[in-house]
Amino acid sequence: MALLLQGCYETLPLQEGTPPATAGVQLVLNDKGRVEVASQLGSGVDKIEGTLTGQDADSYTLAVSDVYQINGNSSKWAGEIVKVAKDGTAGYNIHRFNKTRTLILVAAITAAAVVFLLTTGLVGSGSSGDNPAGGQTGQGH
Repeated sequence: MALLLQGCYETLPLQEGTPPATAGVQLVLNDKGRVEVASQLGSGVDKIEGTLTGQDADSYTLAVSDVYQINGNSSKWAGEIVKVAKDGTAGYNIHRFNKTRTLILVAAITAAAVVFLLTTGLVGSGSSGDNPAGGQTGQGH
């Protein structure tokens, strides 16, 4: 199910500037940022994903949902608040809902279900009115 939900979302290429407060944000850390967050998130952090809860001239405040390590490992977080210096980031990716991909995914799943039902005979056409012994039912004999 999680793989299907991935089809509903997209991650945009690396951005710079001020990230929007309404979308999921993935902060991409540079070496300085990795060192600064090591005490809170562990060493070797590559990206931090979550919801931007605030920012000032020098830092972002993020409710963290996922932490991605340089070695490819990742871990889920429950919205813990972490402050990251802006000069500790190489930029950010936006993780957002994609309506078109979602509609295509829903149409594909629906089509697959219809084909499955029609080819396996799970959808019946009703009763023919005959009983297994070959006689007619409902005659009242």
